[in-house]
Amino acid sequence: QEEQEGEGSSSTFHGECFVFDKRVALTEGLEPSNKYISCHGCRGPMDRRLLDEVEDGATNYDAGNGTSDLEKKRKEYEQLLMGIRNLSPLTYDSNSQRWYVPGLTCPRCHDGTTRESFERFAQRKEQMEICAREGKSHFQDNGRK
Repeated sequence: QEEQEGEGSSSTFHGECFVFDKRVALTEGLEPSNKYISCHGCRGPMDRRLLDEVEDGATNYDAGNGTSDLEKKRKEYEQLLMGIRNLSPLTYDSNSQRWYVPGLTCPRCHDGTTRESFERFAQRKEQMEICAREGKSHFQDNGRK
């Protein structure tokens, strides 16, 4: 409704609002947010910093847990996903205190993700990367930057 009211209108919310289209979230000025992106797994909103940190080389393994907890989690992850190509390392988000796999899951959906879902997510990620390399848009990512 506010978009239809024209230039002088002001939004009635503060912060960012999630939307259910390719924009994922809107700012108070009803512009697409740069803070949130869609999780490649559950397609729900996730903080962009979760991918940016990994792309910058800063994997978040310091979970404040002992090494045995980290090793146990890594072994469970390796066991579950043995043989699936194109996987990122298991990463810990200190804000949510949950694990996730960058590019495949987010901290919200990771623990409930099955092997079959990981396989689908990895295939989708690979298709999206091929499209990006070839300068093509992926049908699920049209319009996203």
